[in-house]
Amino acid sequence: MLPNGLVWNKDAFGALPSCVFTLDAHSDREWASIFYKGWYHGLKTHKDIFRLAQTADIDAILEFTSKAREGLTNVPNTRERVTAQVEESFKTLNEEKEANRLLFVVERDGVVLGISAIIMKLGGEVPFYNFKRSRHSGRATNPKLAIDYDTLQLTTDFHAYSEVASLFMAEAGRGTGLARLLSSGRFGYIHNNRAAFQDGLMAEILGWTDEKGISPFWKHLASRFIQMDFDNADKLSTVDKRFIVDLLPALPIMLNLLPPIVSECTGRPHEHSRPAMNMLRSIGFEKTDMCDVFDGGPAVRCQTDKTWISRTSSEIESYGDVKGQERVLYFSGKGKNFRASVGPANFLNKIGDETVAARVKHETDPVFIAQMKEPK
Repeated sequence: MLPNGLVWNKDAFGALPSCVFTLDAHSDREWASIFYKGWYHGLKTHKDIFRLAQTADIDAILEFTSKAREGLTNVPNTRERVTAQVEESFKTLNEEKEANRLLFVVERDGVVLGISAIIMKLGGEVPFYNFKRSRHSGRATNPKLAIDYDTLQLTTDFHAYSEVASLFMAEAGRGTGLARLLSSGRFGYIHNNRAAFQDGLMAEILGWTDEKGISPFWKHLASRFIQMDFDNADKLSTVDKRFIVDLLPALPIMLNLLPPIVSECTGRPHEHSRPAMNMLRSIGFEKTDMCDVFDGGPAVRCQTDKTWISRTSSEIESYGDVKGQERVLYFSGKGKNFRASVGPANFLNKIGDETVAARVKHETDPVFIAQMKEPK
């Protein structure tokens, strides 16, 4: 057990490290060593805040996004791209024409450790494209044969959705529980600014690659039609998507004519992205038969008003001692004044923690609490 009656919050921080159970007792020195190795965040109270990115955050964001591995083209990894996304976020708040992105940060004790984004509306002059996977069957009586095969065909099913995107954590923020706030905070923002968003939400998950970082989907399918390297094609698609419909075939692509690995990795998330996908699934997003046209990564979707944050959101009615109770999302404010954090609450009776609420409250705006994942 932990020293001095401390309680480990398993729901918030995962299972207690196995080393705790392998020793009968720990001295203060041993506990200090365990905490130093990264588990201390499970016990210490931090000041965690989710908010919109500001110009003053550019250097801090660049500090960790510049280290993003190749292939994460939706993560701004140069000063020019970080600055452009922060500026576009300001323009989106001001409802300027063609501005279409909000960029958020999560900070712990004043240190920015992650970013995430919302694309306000997919499509526009050029539709938003995905591949849609369909199953086909054929049966013959003479001779008695059967065939089952899948096809991929370009679709615009996600046209005019809002997209949650670009979630990326600094190394120092991984495994601390901040990723849940970084992801869930966006849905608190959407709830408080509902009129600014579409009726459907979607997210594209990074597709599977082999041990060499090569995407079989790109290698054996997409690159046969788009004859350029993956990163350049992906970057170009963020500026102008016309080349996708110009080059990719309009007719169905039969997967059984391609190497089996293509079918296997279609709709399969990258191992590094599986936790992000599971997090979205836990708040109401559903799997689809759509995938990315470049790396075959899966797409998930949810009705905007059906996220678990929106479905469980309620205004705090009173404050009291809620230590050790369920950890929930706290959020308040609209537009540039929005803030979110995580803390304990008596959710059923709408009793909140006054310290956490003060962290997010804006002037006279109410403070809301919501569960961050659907109970199993």
